[in-house]
Amino acid sequence: MTSTERHLFKGDSRWNHEVQRYKDTRDPFLESGLFSIVVIALGRPNVTQRSVLSTLDCIKDYEGEVEWIFVENGKCNKTYEFFQEIDLERKVVIRQRNYGINEALNQGWALSRGEFVMIHENDWLATRPGDFLTRAKQIFDRHSTVGIVHLRDPLDPSENHGVHKPEYNPWSCTQEALDAADIKVWREKTEDGHAYLISDYPNGFSNNPVIIRKQVYRECGPYPEPEVGTDPRHGETEYQERVRDLGCDTAYVGMPIYWHMGKVQTKFGELV
Repeated sequence: MTSTERHLFKGDSRWNHEVQRYKDTRDPFLESGLFSIVVIALGRPNVTQRSVLSTLDCIKDYEGEVEWIFVENGKCNKTYEFFQEIDLERKVVIRQRNYGINEALNQGWALSRGEFVMIHENDWLATRPGDFLTRAKQIFDRHSTVGIVHLRDPLDPSENHGVHKPEYNPWSCTQEALDAADIKVWREKTEDGHAYLISDYPNGFSNNPVIIRKQVYRECGPYPEPEVGTDPRHGETEYQERVRDLGCDTAYVGMPIYWHMGKVQTKFGELV
């Protein structure tokens, strides 16, 4: 649906030259309260479909506005057709060659219009129901210092790097471990009683399922991209350092939503 088709009803004229009105004076690439979900897919169409549908099911009761930006990054016709066919009010589909994950993420960020942007790689599965967008919005609105909200299950059994390590995953640690690492975690509740966590630990950024304020991305700049023809490693650590220097807090949404699917696939890219 294009912007000219929104809010038109049966019988309305598409254009009326007598109505002269400019768009709102707000920044068109930062719509207040809007969530942009940037999905990066490289092959594995069955995994991609399962991942996206699990997220859709999770946020089906969210009452705010969401836009989806799909980046098909590997010439996979099945994935591209799925992105084209899925019925969403606001979406953009990009198809391109694979120049690395950060180049694809930068494409998604450049097109996003949300105040908040979710990084959604195609091998993350929402394993439990829960409207995490409403909870994330409550956290962002309540804490101007929070720049990133984590959505991953802190005890994700599919990938255990960082579990019980305070400097990478404080949400999985005991109070004794946090004290020993000199990392503080605050336990908070929303007005309706939902519990969540906040920390100022230094490694809050990652490409795991997270939601980021667009302002953080603007201050830190685009993700570092490799030169064409070089190793397309994504540079996540370098961007983590930029976010660390910015000094924003990180929150955990308080619901164990996502597990990583990457370790339950055959060599042919299908789910076991």
